[in-house]
Amino acid sequence: MTIIIPRLLLLLAIFASQTEARASQGLQVQLPHGGWLLGRHRTTHSGRHMRAFMGIPYALPPLGELRFRPPIPQPGWEGERLALKDAPICMQRDPFRRDMLIEGSEDCLYLNVYTPDPVEIAGDKLLPVMVWFHGGGWQCGSGISSFYGPDFLLDHNIVLVSANFRLGPLGFLSTETLDCPGNNGLKDQLQVLRWIRDNVAAFGGDPQQVTVFGESAGGASVTYHMLSPQSRGLLHRGIAQSGTYYNPWAQPAHKGVAAKRAAKLTQLVDCDAAGEDWAAKLKCLRSKPAEQIVATLYDMFLWDFDPMIPFPPVIEPQHDDAFLTELPRETSAPPHGQQLPLMLGVTSEEGLLKTAALLNLPQLLSEFKTRFEQLLPVVLNYDHHANETQQQITQHIETFYFKAGHNYNKSNHQNLTDLISDGWFVAGVDEYLQMRLQDKQQSVAPTYVYLFDHKGAASFSELFKGGHNEFYGACHAEELQYLFPIGQELFVSAVPTRQDLQLRELMLRLWVNFASSGDPNPVIGTSNLPSWLPASSYPVTYARLGTKLDLDANNDELVPPLLRMEAALLQHRVDFWRQLKAHLPAHRRSSHQHNEL
Repeated sequence: MTIIIPRLLLLLAIFASQTEARASQGLQVQLPHGGWLLGRHRTTHSGRHMRAFMGIPYALPPLGELRFRPPIPQPGWEGERLALKDAPICMQRDPFRRDMLIEGSEDCLYLNVYTPDPVEIAGDKLLPVMVWFHGGGWQCGSGISSFYGPDFLLDHNIVLVSANFRLGPLGFLSTETLDCPGNNGLKDQLQVLRWIRDNVAAFGGDPQQVTVFGESAGGASVTYHMLSPQSRGLLHRGIAQSGTYYNPWAQPAHKGVAAKRAAKLTQLVDCDAAGEDWAAKLKCLRSKPAEQIVATLYDMFLWDFDPMIPFPPVIEPQHDDAFLTELPRETSAPPHGQQLPLMLGVTSEEGLLKTAALLNLPQLLSEFKTRFEQLLPVVLNYDHHANETQQQITQHIETFYFKAGHNYNKSNHQNLTDLISDGWFVAGVDEYLQMRLQDKQQSVAPTYVYLFDHKGAASFSELFKGGHNEFYGACHAEELQYLFPIGQELFVSAVPTRQDLQLRELMLRLWVNFASSGDPNPVIGTSNLPSWLPASSYPVTYARLGTKLDLDANNDELVPPLLRMEAALLQHRVDFWRQLKAHLPAHRRSSHQHNEL
């Protein structure tokens, strides 16, 4: 032992000195408030060196009296803080998994920053910043590295920031009064953008070149930040994947709904004894365990897991910290985001998010068919209309999508999937494009539109009860596995095809090019793909990304281009929804009933 102990101490001393040496070469970063962060070294998918700073607090923990209040900026710290691992995810229930698990922590307002190793970057130029806001219906999901990691994107010269923000009732409860005006999850995102403005230069990121990108509710969040005056100047480009604030699940609930759901929550946790006194009810709610608050989410659903998002954004009463005070369709001035370059798109079978379960859970499908007229208004968010109007809408939908009747099944589902795709995603994205491209008050920045239409080795429909051995289409969230290493966790037995790998490299370059310049196209002469042309008028030109053909990997002549320019995105279907909205009775579309189709 007299020989082993000195050798062990010597090895520990050498290791400590090496750790200090590595930190002095870039793993230590000093923030403007004076405190330091110690990050860790990682490598990308291709083996490139990068730095990871994880679990950085951007706001005070929203605990106790800070629950249901806007985030308070993290004031900083003295000395060195370790930033070596992910923070807990925000407390949540995930209805898309169809389980009863409650997971996460209320103390969750943290972000991650990933940068290339400075040694691998030529020169001292600040890098473009890409900020990721995750999807999950503002009720589940996270920004942690085990899911939305930097392994693919950091093969390129960018700074990547991913963040947690409050979800479900903890993030979006609203009394529709100044007691709790709501939108705290979006205000968390706003605080992330303010933190980036103030701190990202310390990591080598350019605070004047910030691209916010997100998928589903994250995509809708991007468009909300392009609308809210609070976010003006904090982002310079946007990428909205499968979501805008015109999607029915993302629109502010019509007047009174948020307050009714808040009242129901107080009843469920025995905080309703105070009558109409919201201050007393909120005091009671702040005394309850966070798990008890989050558990109420499932009690807000009317059928299955619908309406899909019980706690969406809301219109707030006027006050200094308000994020949203006007309906998106009734803004007094054009959104400031009209001046920002935008990339916007959908997958070809978005609706598998819902129909994968319908097709594979026989009891659920039977109930849906039997009670179609009662359930469809709930599923597609038009149950706030008068019964007569609901019946008219349902009849129009049946005539358009189900001419042959309700005979859909696992092998004959396209019309059903198209209906959910259009009602939940495509029509809302199309309306946003109409608004943006038909703006007659000002010139609009370039708008790049895509349709992700690819058959890969694995499909997200598997996660939504679609099974592992059947391909139903390019499901909602399908494109994420080409931007992030999600497949390593979710699809461990899937072997990427050659087309998968080529599409991944293509999409990474498109996304990074857009974040770097506002134009997704590579430098002229460096690619044999057609140029992705911006949409300049409506109907739109768009890029179809991927292929669904089963291809012979050894015969390149059979491989179609993975980017093909086409015109009029799903025009026949979006025209139907445009006409349907136009024919709604005018008195049914008042400002108090604005959660339209």
